[in-house]
Amino acid sequence: MRGSRRLLNIPPPIIRPIQCLFCIRFLLVSLLTLSWNPRSRAWAFTLQMGLLKVGVPQTWDKSKKNLNYVREAGVRQFISTYNRVKDLKGDELVWGDEIEYGIFVLDHENKRVRISLRAKEIMDKLNQNEQVHIHESEGCNWVPEYGAWMVEATPSRPYTGYSTDLLRVERNMRLRRKRILSVLKPDEIAPTVAVFPLLGAMGDDGSVPAVPVGGPVTE
Repeated sequence: MRGSRRLLNIPPPIIRPIQCLFCIRFLLVSLLTLSWNPRSRAWAFTLQMGLLKVGVPQTWDKSKKNLNYVREAGVRQFISTYNRVKDLKGDELVWGDEIEYGIFVLDHENKRVRISLRAKEIMDKLNQNEQVHIHESEGCNWVPEYGAWMVEATPSRPYTGYSTDLLRVERNMRLRRKRILSVLKPDEIAPTVAVFPLLGAMGDDGSVPAVPVGGPVTE
């Protein structure tokens, strides 16, 4: 991704800088939340997946000034977390998976494929729909990825160490696929890929809406 950004200088609406100080890339934590179950008419505690945090990315020039702080703070946080949990014994195993979807627009008439910059719109709609199914035992969690054409999905609650949870994995993956397809436009697809092979190679005609490529970084 770094090489692609240097060569193509894809603007921020498409690729967020990797030095985003307010994004935690892959932090698997279990969050205990209180929710109302309308069927049993009772409050219940449930485990939820906690991953990426949404923040405002910094420009490349501004982020370079903070890189040393980010590295040092990351080491301090790691040591602090290690000291906090190093003596835990018999703690429950919780784990999860993530799937990255690329949102593409198919132009059948011109036989072209472009990236669709609707990731946030799609993600917000999906998370809104999840509230309708919050009382169900199986659900999905939709979070941003580094590209504005990408959506990442995880199960809404983590898997545990029981063998029955192994049966949940494929079932939840199918559920995520079904739900993301429900919010796509007729000419959009969402394959589970982490890259777009033609990124930058189509000039200003590579995205919907069109965004110009190139700039001072490439020079």
